Amino acid sequence: MDTQRIHPYENRAVLKEYYAKYLKDVRKVKDSTVKHYFDALSYISRYLKEKNLLKRDIYEVMDLKELSALKEILYKDPVFINLNKQGHQMYSAGMNNYFRFASGEFIEQEHVAAREMDIPMTPDAPIDSPENPSGTYMAKSKHWKRSSILRRQALAFAHYTCELHPEHKTFLAQSTHKPYMEGHHIIPMAMQASFDHSLDVYANIICLCPICHRKIHLGIKEDRKDMLKEIYDQRGERFEKSGLMVTENEFVELGLR
Repeated sequence: MDTQRIHPYENRAVLKEYYAKYLKDVRKVKDSTVKHYFDALSYISRYLKEKNLLKRDIYEVMDLKELSALKEILYKDPVFINLNKQGHQMYSAGMNNYFRFASGEFIEQEHVAAREMDIPMTPDAPIDSPENPSGTYMAKSKHWKRSSILRRQALAFAHYTCELHPEHKTFLAQSTHKPYMEGHHIIPMAMQASFDHSLDVYANIICLCPICHRKIHLGIKEDRKDMLKEIYDQRGERFEKSGLMVTENEFVELGLR
């Protein structure tokens, strides 16, 4: 079933679309339950907007710490607590389920592979445009948004292992207690205007150790070309599934910029 029809939305955020796909294709949740989850998050979004804590909706929050902070604010708010009680915990259930998705817990617990989630995504407008003014919970990458939640999930999909050299070892990160890895947008976000579909998607974020990440940015040209060709071999089909139509030569050229 097309996830776009589950809960139509005028500004289709990438996180919202991935969440819908997760509910339908991974959790196999009924349409009625999906609607309840999205209705709960719509209410929460309106509630937080009234408090000037959001510009648009909960899906604009791109950092897990910020999402956690909003959840804490909600759960300490006496008015929300009362409304949630009257609604038989529907709102907190919706928030908890979405937070579990955003944190990436589902990836390890439900053994989800990244390629199962690949779908074309419509990019949001640049941050500094009139349609999408910058706000507290928006991040910049040359005027195009990128999500640290998606980056965190991409590392989890790769099981915190360098996708070019799995034998490369790092150290345990304090924030995750997992091997320290870095998420790299293979086709640079600065090129978003050249693509009809979003570049801030799972297929375009690769998990690299710090050495490989620095090398793909700063290494000699021939070495970087070899790395990019290897990535294209691994991800060419996933790019296509995500609406990113590039040949190997085009991809290498973009990656060298």
